[in-house]
Amino acid sequence: MPEVKEIQAQDSAPKYGPKATLAQCLATTAQSFLFIGLGMNISIPVIVIRDLYRNPNSEFSITTAEASWYGSLLFIVHPVGCLLSGILQDKFGKKRCMILANVPSIFGYVLLYLAHSSVLLCASTLLMGFSTGFGAGSTSSYVGEISEPRLRGSLGSLGSTAMRLGTLLMYILGLFFDWRTMALLSMFCPIICICFIIFIPESPVWLIAKGRNDKAEKAMCWLRGWVEPEKINPEFLELVHYNQVSGTQGGKIETDDNNKRFLSNLAQFKNPAVYRPLRLMLIIFFVSFVVSLFPTRPFITKIMKEVGLFDNQNESLVLLSGLTSIGCIIATAIVHRTGKRLLTLFTLSINTALLLSFGAYIISVKAEYFSSSPMIFLIFLCSIYFIGSCGISCIPWMILIEVFPNKSRGVATSASSGLAYIMLFTLTKSYLIIEMYLSLEYTMILFGCVGVFGLIYFYFYFPETENKTLLEIEEFFVSTKNG
Repeated sequence: MPEVKEIQAQDSAPKYGPKATLAQCLATTAQSFLFIGLGMNISIPVIVIRDLYRNPNSEFSITTAEASWYGSLLFIVHPVGCLLSGILQDKFGKKRCMILANVPSIFGYVLLYLAHSSVLLCASTLLMGFSTGFGAGSTSSYVGEISEPRLRGSLGSLGSTAMRLGTLLMYILGLFFDWRTMALLSMFCPIICICFIIFIPESPVWLIAKGRNDKAEKAMCWLRGWVEPEKINPEFLELVHYNQVSGTQGGKIETDDNNKRFLSNLAQFKNPAVYRPLRLMLIIFFVSFVVSLFPTRPFITKIMKEVGLFDNQNESLVLLSGLTSIGCIIATAIVHRTGKRLLTLFTLSINTALLLSFGAYIISVKAEYFSSSPMIFLIFLCSIYFIGSCGISCIPWMILIEVFPNKSRGVATSASSGLAYIMLFTLTKSYLIIEMYLSLEYTMILFGCVGVFGLIYFYFYFPETENKTLLEIEEFFVSTKNG
């Protein structure tokens, strides 16, 4: 295909220096505060449940059912924010959507600070979930559109790293403050995020799609190290051509009928370039959530008590969160060398073995083949959290920014993120029920079996996307051999 060859030839032409790397890192870091906020939003229920769950000494207490709803509601409203973001970012752009995404989170923390009942607790987490969902679609597609192929994998993983840092920050604050004070302090994160995003450029791909080529050129100059237009001209022409190939130019989609835009968005999911990566994304999100123990995290202090970790629970939370942060940093540093496929298969293999071993160890302890050792349980948990964050739990967010075609990227990334969080809500809400029927040990073995399924599926259907252009990735999914 001559168009592909032309673009691939142009792709190797631009050579940028350290300033380009710095500029793209600054832009990605600014929007990563949304992911820091996501980590804080996800982890604060752990602190609230720890302080209020069946606690007669607190201002008010919550029951098992209330804790289950409060710990999972954030994930069910997240897709609503994703869907709205996918619709609005095509009209208003990624930058404005990222700014707007912070507003509900601020009100959510105000409600949490003022809460004196489980109803207000749930209302606060609904606002936080909507906020993180609204920001997820725009942030994911933004990083994919501003970064060079050589940096896309590493920059894409910064979101996962930032989320873990937000979780770590929340658990550290939990060592010193009660949940109300933490809610008050947490309001500063979305405010800082708004201040930073104001200063970064809009996505050049979106600007070109809207026919604002002059602003797109200025944005490209900023993102490639504040260079002159002549320096970015080859890449800029490539982006213009990419919009033409993808069916977006001059602010119109090929239907050219605003009244049919919603139906046009739905019709895009019939395209193999959209539904095939969507299928892959949903499977990898499901496997990633399960083998990284995401559904258990709001109830991790309960699990600690079950395995005999009664002492130093706050310190253990900080340790687990710190290990996941370090793991994400390692994934960011090595993904360019290992590639996403190898890193996924390697870390998934280890976590699958750990989950199966964890379940077998609990069975052995209950059968009195071994004496119970809280330290061994903690080592299992630390290993699962750490290895997962080194690859399998970060990979979905890395490839989400690059597997969808330009024409459908906003809607498709939002749909993927939204469906992923519906999945996470279902897993989190049902976890206590599953554990009640299967017991902790057989739940871990079930999670290990999911890992085995993931290994088989990814071995055959997970492509390598590292160091590939967006058009090369799109061509892979369009090809008939991928079914």
